[in-house]
Amino acid sequence: MKRLFPRLLPLGAALFLVGLLIAFAGDSLIAKKVIAHLVMPAGILWLAGFAALFLPGIGKGLRAGMAGFWILYSLAGSPYLGVGLLGILEGPLRVHEQPEEALDALVVLGGGTAISPGGRPSLGNHGDRITRPSILFHEGLVGTLVTTGRSVTEDGVDRLLSEETSELWQGLGIPVDHILELSEPRNTSEELAAVADLVKQHPEWKRIGLCTSASHLPRALDEARKEGLDLVPVPSDFRSGSLIFSPMYLVPQARGFRDVQTALWEFLGRAM
Repeated sequence: MKRLFPRLLPLGAALFLVGLLIAFAGDSLIAKKVIAHLVMPAGILWLAGFAALFLPGIGKGLRAGMAGFWILYSLAGSPYLGVGLLGILEGPLRVHEQPEEALDALVVLGGGTAISPGGRPSLGNHGDRITRPSILFHEGLVGTLVTTGRSVTEDGVDRLLSEETSELWQGLGIPVDHILELSEPRNTSEELAAVADLVKQHPEWKRIGLCTSASHLPRALDEARKEGLDLVPVPSDFRSGSLIFSPMYLVPQARGFRDVQTALWEFLGRAM
């Protein structure tokens, strides 16, 4: 019996953690969500890592290293940390969600589109980049919409994000003569360099906005300043809304990994 107990300790520790999370769920609906997250790959690995901390025969140094890795994994997939980091980027931009004055032109960086199975442009994960400028146009707050970018990260011919955006805008009722496309740029710095050249061709544009995902906008504005552009921030695609306290958000999950990586990607981009 004494020999069996150490072998069962990892399993018991994992079951204890599961029971603790379910006990604090508060109701059956949240409890089901907790269980669902735990049986997903990220949740299973998290439980396995916690159980491994209680394996017998492991040295103190290795156990401490495993504990550190488990904590880092927990943070990397934490929706709470993701929202907190995104909030640092997005918080100062919340007051700019609605332009105070009309814009002669609004530059919209590529990245809000996807391609349907039938080959048609559709809204992607950052689709608010597409719909938000459209709404502002129909509200009379934008004169010309400028769409930029191409994707070079997929196999085959480059996707022209600017063309996809233009097609969606036209489907949303924006006249083609109010849309300009910049299809050559491949990243943010190239997009803003192309915008700087375009602005020189339109001296009548006095007030120009820049729209992209709110988390990406601080870095994009930095790039714009390097090109000598003073653009009005028009954020979209906010993702740092507040979360209720719930044990289901203590389990590492896709949302957490996505938001943490998105924020760290932007911090890294601004540091380079």
